[in-house]
Amino acid sequence: MVLIHRVIRREFGQLPRLFRSAAHDRARSKVIGAHAREMLEFLHTHHTGEDELLFPLLRERAVLDPELMDRMDAQHAQVNDAVGAIGAELPTWTASADAAAGERMAALIEAMMPTLIDHLAEEEQYLLPIVSVTLTQSEWDALGKHGMSAIPLTRRLVVLGHITEETDEAERQRFLQVVPAPARWAYQLFGHRQFIRETTAIRG
Repeated sequence: MVLIHRVIRREFGQLPRLFRSAAHDRARSKVIGAHAREMLEFLHTHHTGEDELLFPLLRERAVLDPELMDRMDAQHAQVNDAVGAIGAELPTWTASADAAAGERMAALIEAMMPTLIDHLAEEEQYLLPIVSVTLTQSEWDALGKHGMSAIPLTRRLVVLGHITEETDEAERQRFLQVVPAPARWAYQLFGHRQFIRETTAIRG
């Protein structure tokens, strides 16, 4: 989960600048729009997985601070509202590169980020230590499978690049141990190059 959180922090932290960089540039807005859509779906899937597969088990089995879990729920709701608002603007902006729409989406993300950053930090500080003694391995694995199943097959190698981008060697090896061997080989052969090409075009 920590690696997923890094992707969310990094990519959403960059989106306001990326939206603004594409003002009146429809070729660029198509590139940024596709990336933004993928990241919005990535975040939405991460949160629905927690809502459906993680939080209910923690509430059932662990002694939790009720205020913490209420805050988790409220943070999810606030972030989901922002994701929905951005998603509603995104298709039209992707086609038009309208500067005002890009600014609205950038502002929505900037307003959302403090809540999102606090939420991810609290999950890592307070919930992850409980997870290790509360969930079975198969239950924890189900959360990862939920996230992976939502990613189209054609996009999984690029997402793998996002997940491993900021890992150190030990983290990368631990993560890749649970990636099927064919996917590891495909990433080494051509997936990493695809990830570099895409992120270079996106980040400029």
